[in-house]
Amino acid sequence: MPKVLVCGCGGIGSYFAEHINRLIETQQIKDFSFTFFDDDKVEKKNILYQNFLPKHIGSFKTEALEFEFLNLNFEKKRVSRDQLRAYDLVILCADNNLIRREAYEAYTLWKVPFIDARANGKTVGIFSNMTPNYLNTIDSSSESQSCQNPFQIAKQEIEFGNVIVSSILAQGVLTYVRTKRMPNDLMIHI
Repeated sequence: MPKVLVCGCGGIGSYFAEHINRLIETQQIKDFSFTFFDDDKVEKKNILYQNFLPKHIGSFKTEALEFEFLNLNFEKKRVSRDQLRAYDLVILCADNNLIRREAYEAYTLWKVPFIDARANGKTVGIFSNMTPNYLNTIDSSSESQSCQNPFQIAKQEIEFGNVIVSSILAQGVLTYVRTKRMPNDLMIHI
């Protein structure tokens, strides 16, 4: 059974988990195992734009999601580059650039394909190991980057780019599962 690793259960990953769980329940995806990794806890600010409820505050994101989405596996930890080699596909829903660089290295070393979903407010993007000059799409910052525009989140205003890109990502993964074809790069500002 092919194994899919998903890095990140926040603004993109928490909605992506719901989509993938539904695709498995309806047998649109069969014979694939999905494991979501994240070591963050749900904070009050996350309730505004992530797929969590107030009752989840203080819980690990993976623990909150595993009770909702029974067809998926969840691990309460971060993933290292060397762990990626044990998977057939890596999905990046992460808020940091280190795992993006490590996924690229895993592809270079072991040919583990990856799909990278990103959002920043109303701007969304999908990239993959097929993206020409992929490393140029990653800035040099090692800080976490929210899927929300920091100026708007400071005013308690959210955008739905993270929800939109999670849906596009689910379609890309569904296409990959059915055809083994990686999704095309996509960059949209709404």
